[in-house]
Amino acid sequence: MNTRRNLYLAAFVGASLSYIFNVLAFTGTFDVFRWSVFVVVFFGFTYGFEKFIGWQTSST
Repeated sequence: MNTRRNLYLAAFVGASLSYIFNVLAFTGTFDVFRWSVFVVVFFGFTYGFEKFIGWQTSST
């Protein structure tokens, strides 16, 4: 579980920094509500993709 937690944390930091820098570059403002929606959607897709890959690799 420790490796999975580290991967989730690394993915979150990278995606979050990318989102913040892109929003600041293109709009010049940062909205915490939009960022929190991004975080929820990001973790939802990441978790769903992990479950999908697990489902595909576990079938024999």
